[in-house]
Amino acid sequence: MKDDRRFIKSNKNLLIILSVISVLLTVYSMPANRQERYEFTVGKPWTYDVLIAPFNFSIQKSDEVWQAEADSTKASFAPYFSRNAGVGESALAEFDRFFADSLSKLIWEESYKVIRRRMEKVYRDGIISTSDEEILSGKELFRVYEGNTSSFVQTAGIRSVRDAYRYVTDADIYVYDRYTLLQHNLDNYIRPNLSYDATRSESDLAAQLNEISHYRGMVVEGQKIIDQGEIVDSEKSSIINSYLEIVNEKNSSKRFQMLTWTGRSVFVVLCFILLFVYMTLYRIDDIENRSILYFLFGSVTLFTVGVGLFCQYSNWSIFLFPCSMLAIMLRIFLDSRTAFTGYMVFVLCTSLIVSMPYEYVLLQIMAGLTGIYTLKELSQRSQILHTCLLLFLAYSLVWGALQMTQLENIRDIDPWIFLYFAINCIIVLLLYPLLFVIEKLFGFTSNVTLIELSNINNPLLRELAEKAPGTFQHSMQVSTLAAEAATRIKANPQLVRTAALYHDIGKMENAPFFTENQNGVNPHDKLTPQESARIITGHIEKGLELADKFGLPESIRGFIASHHGKGVARYFYIKYTQAHPDEEPDSNDFSYPGPNPYSKETALLMMADAVEAASRSLNEYTEESIGGLVDKIVDTQVQEGYFKDCPISWQEIGRVKETFKEKLRTMYHTRISYPESTVGLRQNRE
Repeated sequence: MKDDRRFIKSNKNLLIILSVISVLLTVYSMPANRQERYEFTVGKPWTYDVLIAPFNFSIQKSDEVWQAEADSTKASFAPYFSRNAGVGESALAEFDRFFADSLSKLIWEESYKVIRRRMEKVYRDGIISTSDEEILSGKELFRVYEGNTSSFVQTAGIRSVRDAYRYVTDADIYVYDRYTLLQHNLDNYIRPNLSYDATRSESDLAAQLNEISHYRGMVVEGQKIIDQGEIVDSEKSSIINSYLEIVNEKNSSKRFQMLTWTGRSVFVVLCFILLFVYMTLYRIDDIENRSILYFLFGSVTLFTVGVGLFCQYSNWSIFLFPCSMLAIMLRIFLDSRTAFTGYMVFVLCTSLIVSMPYEYVLLQIMAGLTGIYTLKELSQRSQILHTCLLLFLAYSLVWGALQMTQLENIRDIDPWIFLYFAINCIIVLLLYPLLFVIEKLFGFTSNVTLIELSNINNPLLRELAEKAPGTFQHSMQVSTLAAEAATRIKANPQLVRTAALYHDIGKMENAPFFTENQNGVNPHDKLTPQESARIITGHIEKGLELADKFGLPESIRGFIASHHGKGVARYFYIKYTQAHPDEEPDSNDFSYPGPNPYSKETALLMMADAVEAASRSLNEYTEESIGGLVDKIVDTQVQEGYFKDCPISWQEIGRVKETFKEKLRTMYHTRISYPESTVGLRQNRE
């Protein structure tokens, strides 16, 4: 009943803009360079196809091997020391003057000669300072640089200042003479004549380290690097890493970056064109709803950007990223086909940048389908936990099946990947608290929220039952009728069931003025038709005020506003015209504010509300009376144009009427009218 083209025209430009923004953000978030990556573990089989070298390349040493060679070079390196001959000559001259001036009177000359010979020896061998002693720790040799020549010296042949002093004072002399020397600060004449040359040593060491090769062999073009199922040992790991580094270096060139950017852009554009075409062909109604467009394109883009950043800045496995959360989110708030289409666009776009695209696509497709089909209707928290368990099972089975096609022994499967799957599914559990945020952000209402609102212990429903018990019972009956009809025409039964409970909450303020709440006294008898109509139509505005006060979702507010459409309070309108036959009444005084129903669910509520209310006035409940009542009310609503703006077909209206008739017959326990027997009459005539 609604022109489909109106849906496309209103928000088609917005759909194009969102598609362009999604493409730009998706491409921009992808890693700049085309990275060739393989995930493998040393000691485990190679799970990819056979890897053949496409060009010649050198085999790099691992960081550990190169570092071990560097440490060995540092350990064997002979540091440079410079010798200062003047230090020893100056010290010996000072000692000679000291002996001649005063020491000769205290010790024997023979002792002096022995001490001096020892001093000459330590200066000739070399003396180093205490601070330089640590530099030679563990060294067998070091180099002494004197003038323009250098020579290797045994470390064992030199002494520190402390050792030199001990060597000199341990000379075989008279005890008294040794005691006297110790009293006269003999250490003043023991000074280091070898000093560490940091500049020369560091320069030579750096040169030696630079000479250590980072390579240890060659792989020629066409050589097999590793075959599928072959165990990855340290040697193979080194060759594979060398190959990947060369490939990624080549891919970092501007030429490859331009090709990569162009290819990604074209592919991503094609993916979002598919989503655009799907929406315009199969989801015309959703295009009219901007919240759905923002949510669909926003969530797909957000998850795609998230995968791009994850691959760019993280070294963790991509299977830790909760991709299936997107499929579940889309399914909770949209239909299954739209959820699967949006999720497939996400999987295809992100497959460009993950390390194992084939395995990634298969795993994510199976996980997405599992999430979509197991959450056909989210009504309990436990369903998400159940879905996460099934997700883990799907991931594990698919991965195990893929591995069995590639490995020779099932024991070779890496068990860590299953831990990644478990963590992934645990992260998906965080979706439940996010539902509230999504609902508030986009104005959606999930089935969980609807079920919580439909609890009759809800404060607003309890207040309705207390203040307007007749209206409450009417709402319960309408809820049953509308939900059953929604199921028949594949609308949203939970939405219309919950909305029906709240559609008349505005009647609480003036409950006695509504027929279902009256008990023999009609307060309208004391009012004019305009005043009565104002009270009756005013329950829409009062209901919207209560909806705002109690924070009811926008979707429920729409039912409150539209369940009478833009119709008139017909009873009081006719009463006024009968009392004033010569006047033309102002229809605004008797009209509801509207709008008319705009969806299948709002149309169902209008039909169910009118039919249930009118059914209470029947004198007898037979199939004929109920059928006639339903046909009359619904057909009148159709003729008056209430359903021109909602996408409900004639066939669906026919199924709705049949559903109402069946439910009303059940509710009022109607009996089949049997034809009277004529046997007795015939016998009497005879």
